[in-house]
Amino acid sequence: MKKKIIIITAFIFGLWSGIFWQSQPVKAMLSDVSVTPIVENSNVTDKFQIVAQPNRVYRVKMSLTNFANSDIRLRIRPTNASTSSNGHLIYSEKVQAGQNDLRYAFADLTAPQNLNLKSNQTKQVSFQIKLPPEKFRGLMIGGFYIYDLNNPHDPGLKVPVWLTETNKAIGGVLSLNGIEPQAVAQAPFINVNLSNNQPGLMKNVTVHMHLRRKGLLEFFKLGFKPMIVDQRYAVIAPNSKVPIAFDQQRLPIKPGIYQAQGTARSNKTKWKFAGNFRITQAQADRVNHASRNLTPDRTVMYLGIVLGILILIMFVIWGLWSQQRQMKQGR
Repeated sequence: MKKKIIIITAFIFGLWSGIFWQSQPVKAMLSDVSVTPIVENSNVTDKFQIVAQPNRVYRVKMSLTNFANSDIRLRIRPTNASTSSNGHLIYSEKVQAGQNDLRYAFADLTAPQNLNLKSNQTKQVSFQIKLPPEKFRGLMIGGFYIYDLNNPHDPGLKVPVWLTETNKAIGGVLSLNGIEPQAVAQAPFINVNLSNNQPGLMKNVTVHMHLRRKGLLEFFKLGFKPMIVDQRYAVIAPNSKVPIAFDQQRLPIKPGIYQAQGTARSNKTKWKFAGNFRITQAQADRVNHASRNLTPDRTVMYLGIVLGILILIMFVIWGLWSQQRQMKQGR
């Protein structure tokens, strides 16, 4: 009898497990997808390089393969290269013309596409890049950013596209372009932003930057502690923002006036920066709400406790003095 009960129980458990696992769909991941630019007659195979002419159309092709056991839906989005806070070129940001004096956005030269890939399927995708009728100087680094439509916040793949009309190198120029609070991996950061406003790729740039807050607490060496960041940028994209990240160590962002001051050096060229910028209450709240496990700043509370104790001591001293005075007058 016990043996039958065990067999029946095992059968029911196995049946339930099978139903449960069948109800969990297997999803393909972007790590199971490979992308290869189809480049002819070139020693460079990891990107497209085009010596362009105005008002011409250029066609590029890439091959994508899904090695997973399930289907995946991809979005291939054109954009310009940006610069990350650790000095690499990234293609995940949407870039528009006019930002950092960018004359033409790559997103305006070609169109995005969606692509469905079945399990173990390979497809070729082509794009037409229409150059503007006017000439442009220097180097434009565009690219195609490829991401999973079902998981758009996961890291994506990239295929760079380098465009130039003259093949003539142009040097970059750095300027201070404000500060910006940001939540990174649910942790608060303050970015001091430089800007390369020239269509030239910069290499081996070192930055030394100070950040301090200007306020009453900081005047008394309390509150926000001055911070220093030294960062080397292996590359800086043309016409891009250059973020210098200050990790707030899980402390909430405080609104107020911040002062950024520092230098940058590339070979023999050196730049100096200094400026005051405001973080609004709305900006601080947005980043703090997007962050997790923040350590509350209790400086004001501690000052209030100390001030309360001092007032209490002064009140006691005044009371004793007043009592002694009344006793002397009574005599």
